[in-house]
Amino acid sequence: MDEQQISTMVKEEISKWFASQQGQTDGYEYERSFVDCWRDLGQKVLKESIGKIPKSKNEKKTQK
Repeated sequence: MDEQQISTMVKEEISKWFASQQGQTDGYEYERSFVDCWRDLGQKVLKESIGKIPKSKNEKKTQK
């Protein structure tokens, strides 16, 4: 995934979060949803930047 695709994904996720906050009056819920949004977004970006992860824990240790 390139930088442009990651940027687009971030913009979409933030837009979804803003839309979900319409009418939000509870500060605790606002903060909780904000933290959840950024945690999930961080995980998605990390997964996309790493690429395919081998199923076997030993597969990464094989020499070429």
